[in-house]
Amino acid sequence: MEYQNNNGKYNNRNRRKSKKKSRRYYGVVCIALCFLIAVTVFGIVNLIRSGKATPVPGKKVTQNNEAFSLADGGQNEPVSPAINSVNSLSVDITAANAIVLNADINETLYQKNGTDKIAPASTAKMITALTVLDYCSPDDEMRVGAEIEMIHDDSSRAWLMQGNMLTVRQLLIALMLPSGNDAAYTLAVNTGKKIAGDKGLSNAQSIDVFMDKVNEKAKSLGAQNSNFVVPDGYDADGQYTTAYDLALIAKACLDDPYVSETVGSYSSYEKWLNGREVTYNNTNELLNPDSQYYRPEVVGLKTGTSSLSGACIISAAVINGNTYICAVMGSTENDRFQDSIDLIDAIKSQ
Repeated sequence: MEYQNNNGKYNNRNRRKSKKKSRRYYGVVCIALCFLIAVTVFGIVNLIRSGKATPVPGKKVTQNNEAFSLADGGQNEPVSPAINSVNSLSVDITAANAIVLNADINETLYQKNGTDKIAPASTAKMITALTVLDYCSPDDEMRVGAEIEMIHDDSSRAWLMQGNMLTVRQLLIALMLPSGNDAAYTLAVNTGKKIAGDKGLSNAQSIDVFMDKVNEKAKSLGAQNSNFVVPDGYDADGQYTTAYDLALIAKACLDDPYVSETVGSYSSYEKWLNGREVTYNNTNELLNPDSQYYRPEVVGLKTGTSSLSGACIISAAVINGNTYICAVMGSTENDRFQDSIDLIDAIKSQ
């Protein structure tokens, strides 16, 4: 009996101890759960705060020491090229931004800040020319109007006069060789009215219609990080491109028979529909047989200069049966040609 009584007391003590242990265990578990919940809440709060600090597309950002107001939906960070990048060329150039593209196999041989957003200057006239030819025949006739007064005083000109009658092909020559901003506006206004099917549109409205199609065209060519605001490429708020995008646009220019023929010519004589005779020389010194920068393998394309872009040139050269596009942006007036030559020589020596 004593044994049974002692065992009962023993069991009661054990049960009390077991309950204490259970309370301690659940207490520890509760503390641990509270700690995990606190850590989780803290992390979520920090995540929300960091999200609020993320730059919003559409606000001004500064790249390459220049400020650009990006269009809605623009990307603030450079985007890597969607083509195979090798960087097989060893060359030192002055230009702030550059790309070398083998246009035949879509391979990037060299890039220097090639996806940074930059101002296009007159290299934008490449996409202007391509867009015009989407809606107009080279033999279509256009009359020069008051739109030529919309250009800036320091613009490069083809010296068009109101009332002049030219074909689209002749206007493309005036656009691409002497880099006529007046030709850019004549093409944009006339094409914009044709796109809209409304000859009564104002010049400003016509340009808006045209520039919408310019940006659609650029995107269709893969130039996803560009926004063009004016047809001549003159510095404008919200206008930007990249060296890579310009190389893609240049490739499309070479694929178009009318544009490629135009940009590959150093000099062109034309007699316009109203009887006026003109001779234009190309601003691309790589095509000038009398220039120290002349290179016979060069087949185009387009120069540009502006306050934001510096001096630029998009060139193309045929070397050993392959076509290479060199986009040189943010250089100096003469160094842009030397930069291009250095890149061409590097291609030859690889």
